[in-house]
Amino acid sequence: MSGVTNRRRRRIRKKSSANGCLVALGTIAALIATGAIITGGIWLGLRLMIDPNAAIWLNRVLPGWTKIPIADASPPQTLATIRDELRQTGLIAGELVSLNTGQPYRDTPILLPILKSQSNCQTHCQKIVELRLYQPIEFQQTELAYQLVTQLAIKAPEEYFVLSAADVINGSASRSLAFSRFTPLENQAPATGFWFNLWGVRPTDGSPKSYGQILHYNPEQMHLSVMLDWQSPTDNPPYWQQVTGDSTPELVMNQTVGLEPKFQVYQVQPRQFLLNPIQLSEISLNTRADDSPTYRNSLMLARNGLWSWAYRRLQQEQKNTESATVQAQLDVIRLHAQFTEAQANQTWASQGQQVLAYLIDGRWTDALQVFQTAAVNGSAQEIANLLKTDTEELWRRVEAALNISPNDRTVKTWGALILAAQEGRAKAVSWLQQLPSPESESDQPNNNAQIYAYLDYLDTALAEVPAITPHFSQIVGTAQSVETVKPENWRQPEARNTATFPVALTAPASGFQKAPQEVWYQVEVAAFNDGQRWRQTPFTDLQLSTVGATQRLWQYLGLDTDPYLQIAVWSAEGRQETIVATVQGVSYQEGVIKLLAAGQALPKTKNSRPMAYSQTALRWLEPGSISLSDLNQLQPQWVAAILPTLWQELVKSGKRSPEVEPTIEMMLQEIGHWLVQPLDLTGNDEPEAVLTLYEDLSNTNQTLNIKRPDTNTQEYKPRTLIFSEKGALLYSEFSTHRNTSLTAIADLGDGGTAALVLAGENKYRLKRWSDQRKRFE
Repeated sequence: MSGVTNRRRRRIRKKSSANGCLVALGTIAALIATGAIITGGIWLGLRLMIDPNAAIWLNRVLPGWTKIPIADASPPQTLATIRDELRQTGLIAGELVSLNTGQPYRDTPILLPILKSQSNCQTHCQKIVELRLYQPIEFQQTELAYQLVTQLAIKAPEEYFVLSAADVINGSASRSLAFSRFTPLENQAPATGFWFNLWGVRPTDGSPKSYGQILHYNPEQMHLSVMLDWQSPTDNPPYWQQVTGDSTPELVMNQTVGLEPKFQVYQVQPRQFLLNPIQLSEISLNTRADDSPTYRNSLMLARNGLWSWAYRRLQQEQKNTESATVQAQLDVIRLHAQFTEAQANQTWASQGQQVLAYLIDGRWTDALQVFQTAAVNGSAQEIANLLKTDTEELWRRVEAALNISPNDRTVKTWGALILAAQEGRAKAVSWLQQLPSPESESDQPNNNAQIYAYLDYLDTALAEVPAITPHFSQIVGTAQSVETVKPENWRQPEARNTATFPVALTAPASGFQKAPQEVWYQVEVAAFNDGQRWRQTPFTDLQLSTVGATQRLWQYLGLDTDPYLQIAVWSAEGRQETIVATVQGVSYQEGVIKLLAAGQALPKTKNSRPMAYSQTALRWLEPGSISLSDLNQLQPQWVAAILPTLWQELVKSGKRSPEVEPTIEMMLQEIGHWLVQPLDLTGNDEPEAVLTLYEDLSNTNQTLNIKRPDTNTQEYKPRTLIFSEKGALLYSEFSTHRNTSLTAIADLGDGGTAALVLAGENKYRLKRWSDQRKRFE
């Protein structure tokens, strides 16, 4: 009986203990609730003391008999009244924004930007200084009146927030900026209220820089707040985009400059704040959510700009984790990788931009092939300057890649090229020697030979040799057929777009090809146009280098665009025979350029040696002829000045007797039938007189004829004289130029004076009038 009583007593004690706990918990809860009510009351009381209309928004949910009265300090006003009051205080009412969430028009709040004019301004001269939130209250007659609910003073950022660190150091950032634009962020915006972008643009010497604030309006609490300050090196404002797999889109700041991507992505996250229970939280790559080596290395690659590589690695790691942070980081990395891949897949007109796009995307081998091709073609200066001006964006990629793949030779090559471009070859070589080598190469004394070859290419590009403008070949020279060809005496350019790693060094031509019916021609170049001007032999001022010299010479001559030459001879009757030959090799020694070409055989002539020229090099000039007698009828003063000089030249050459001094009439009677060609050869817009005679060498008298001999068996030599518009002798093959013969007169197509195509004892030459030296040279 006593045992039963004890058990009953214990049950009663347990029940009393439980009841005591419940009472204690209820008391605590009551105290907390009471404290919250008291605190809220104090807060509301303080707000009402400061602003009697601060809680006017509660009228929307309170019954009519309990509505809060409106203080007289800020009575309801119509929009016209609001605008008039602002105008009287020097302010301007901007374009109002309706904050409609589906309620009737009379219950829809509005947001009104307040603007102020700026002095000494040319564009966007009204800055936003305040945002006011109004709640419609009642109709005054027929117009709706609005009650001011809240005001948000706008404080624009200082210039240092927008400009670069260099600008700040130089003292250019010293004033506040202004917000001049207020636009809704509506496209794909999350359904968590209203989002706005308050922003401005600061003009700079380069691209304009933009800055601003992201604002959010919470209709539940009628609260307007600044969520984020932003700035961008371009004039692109933020935008909403579905970056992650979450149903709520993210806010994206595109801070990309050129080909270098930079996207800041913000998620809408909840927070404990009654008036605005959300916040914008950036997806950071500095936050570690996993400890695996692959994850850590992937983030390291991404932070250093190797987005595609990081995405591929992290994509595999993400399959083993359900972390939302890792997934969000993967999505941000994917956003960057899509940009770099698109840029790398694009075909760029500039080789420098193509290399940069490849390097940014981590395509080391592709970039190296473009560099080698450019170096071989003599156009690597742009790439060299790109490496020289790198601001560590490329270098940090090299370091990150070597951290993961320390034996990657292409990455080492780019590291050496960047160092050589910025700090010199010695620094690059020292850096290479300090890198660890694979065991398979540790016993090889020159395992960096291929990288040194690329440094040779870079040295050539950094020599600041100007690039050669692509152009058609314009070549003039003397040709002769040859029976045999020694390949070691000739060089051929490397084929375009076939560069591979490792680099193939320049070597003698391995062989040439021609059809069985063709013959070899050796052409000694007399003159050529390099795309800018004509050059005359000897060619001692060509800017060539030990690396890629053949390709650069090929470009100088225009053979990379047009490798064909016309080779011509003239028969005794003056008829021209021409074949087309293809240039296959080049030789350059001591200022002499020779070409090796293959073409059909030419007929053999006795008095004409083969002449080689490009189709676009020469335009033959064939001015009309007129006899001296007829010219005397038209311009007697000119003929009277020419004839005494001509007669004196004939006397000096033994063609006329010095004992006779004929008059003008007597000279016209004897040589008036001789033909001259009026043609401007000196560029003074006055014609010179070109007289060509044919000296018969088959007899002792060596008579002069005005016509070319009819047969190829007769020996003769053309003799040309050129007289100025005043009768002065400018050129004579009887005296000063007796060892040359004028073959033709040609327009070289560069806007200069016509050129004399002269055949010497062994070769052709071009001569033009020098106004400075008063002679053809």
